[in-house]
Amino acid sequence: MPIDNSINNRTFEELFTNPISFEIPFFQRAYSWERQQWKQLIDDIWEQIIMDVFEQISNKNDREELTMEKLEKHLFEHEHYFGAIVVLEKTNSDPALKSFSVIDGQQRITTIYLLIALAVQLLKEKANLSEKSQKYINTLEGFIKNSLDPKGDDYRKLKVYSNKGDRYPTYMKIFSENPESPSLPIDIQLYVKEFNKIDAFWNYAYKKLKSYGVLELFVFSQAILKSLKIVWIPLDEKRDNPQAIFEGLNDKGMPLSAIELLCSYLFKPLIDDVTKQHESIHNDKWLKSIKKVGGEDNFEFYLRNLFSINKPKMIGKGRKLYANFKNTNKQFSKQLAFDKINEIADNIDLFNQIVKPQDPSCKHPNNEINNLLIKIERTSMYSSIPFILAVLREQKAGNLTEADSAIILNILLVLLVRRKVCELKTTKYDVFFPSLLTKIIGEPDKAKAFKDQITKEDLWVSNQEFENAFINKSLYKQTELEFVRLILQEIDKRMQSHGQLPDYSSINTIEHVMPQTLDDEWMAYLGDEANDLNLERVKNSIGNLCLISRAANSFVGQDPFEKKKNSYTDVSALTRDLKVRTDKWNMQAIKKRSKDIVERALDIWSW
Repeated sequence: MPIDNSINNRTFEELFTNPISFEIPFFQRAYSWERQQWKQLIDDIWEQIIMDVFEQISNKNDREELTMEKLEKHLFEHEHYFGAIVVLEKTNSDPALKSFSVIDGQQRITTIYLLIALAVQLLKEKANLSEKSQKYINTLEGFIKNSLDPKGDDYRKLKVYSNKGDRYPTYMKIFSENPESPSLPIDIQLYVKEFNKIDAFWNYAYKKLKSYGVLELFVFSQAILKSLKIVWIPLDEKRDNPQAIFEGLNDKGMPLSAIELLCSYLFKPLIDDVTKQHESIHNDKWLKSIKKVGGEDNFEFYLRNLFSINKPKMIGKGRKLYANFKNTNKQFSKQLAFDKINEIADNIDLFNQIVKPQDPSCKHPNNEINNLLIKIERTSMYSSIPFILAVLREQKAGNLTEADSAIILNILLVLLVRRKVCELKTTKYDVFFPSLLTKIIGEPDKAKAFKDQITKEDLWVSNQEFENAFINKSLYKQTELEFVRLILQEIDKRMQSHGQLPDYSSINTIEHVMPQTLDDEWMAYLGDEANDLNLERVKNSIGNLCLISRAANSFVGQDPFEKKKNSYTDVSALTRDLKVRTDKWNMQAIKKRSKDIVERALDIWSW
């Protein structure tokens, strides 16, 4: 029965009967249902439909003689509402294939399509168990395969068609062979088996259904096709605004991510159903960028930082990102869309140099700059990323020299380290960093201009403030281990006398000389100090810390100080320093060591 253009209740049998293509638009997310949704759907179909049907035909002979007419009668009595599917009919010059874009209902229609395909596969595996298997297979295959001339693109045989890394595994599940298609090379690039939800769902559902018998599998597939009712909502391209409806669905509890909304808005001026150019741009620029940065969450973080450059403050998360972009780009032409998509793709490598500077594939070509980026990243001061991204972008464009970029990044590192050691507030960072580069890039002395801005915004940390905090505040915090390692490693490097540095990856465990938890021997050793209210803070200060290997850390444990220091190796300058200290290891000794170390810190992180 042909699908008409009226709002009505439909079954999946009606949707999949004729040659048809339900295309998941490029701006939609990839298939993303999780185990919770999969389990609920399969369990509901079994418990609320199939069990009742089999109760009504409990007699073995009735089951063996079950006709399609009798099964349909039983299934008609077990209708279940399965949500809405909102579609827009596509202008299609191919009379053999009616095509719809799925505006909402992607997860539902994809799941049902895959379940029918899985039932076919399991019936093929059990073909020797029943002479009816092949009849059932022939009945069901018509619902998952378009029988038509593929015209050089086997994907035309799919009834549910995506282009986000899902099309390839879907085809493979149904046809068990690679498609002949001009889209195959890009699809293989976009397909990541370890993270693909089509594969994950198929594996989950296979385990759930493999114990079903031949009749149970057929009844299960018929329940899906005949008992699950959806509300079919077709849009009229001339009358309805798919973009507004797409966004409106998000407001009515059908959540769409900021990335999906942005994608829809960005690509709207580029859509051309004749040339399909927007699809190749979407795959080559947008999807590859998401993959390159490590997924949608990281991509949203990247876009927040990129779009915040030269803004009064950092752009917010989620829907705020989309709203800000839309308000800033109200008149969005085709050329502007091209430019913005290219800007997004072109700056991904720079962003990765900032957030993954230790990854060899993301390393900045200038070693000095890369080392600074590694140290900045270890401060976890992510509010500075718009500024760093702006610096790297201007350097790449030739508007900043590498020398100036290194000077600017070094001052940034000093600012971040000093303020973090002093435990100063970061609330100003979101308004300070996004537009900072515009205030200093035109100045002949960029270092002075940067420092002037730091002073103007009352972010400056004097040597005296830094020294006091370094000696008196707790440096060690369980949530800031990378930062603590950075401080200890930089000081250790400065204390090394022979110029040859140890392998810090092998001595990266932070050791408390006076243990964090004191045993009876340490309590007796400290006497009254063991109950001093300031002891916890002093124990976590720089004077009580050093770097050793994990094995050494386990070995020395809560040993007394004299035994500990004799167990320390000479690899680290910080442990060598401890080995020559002869005083009793108490609060006074720890403060003295902090004061001894602070001069090196002032030199390392100097203005």
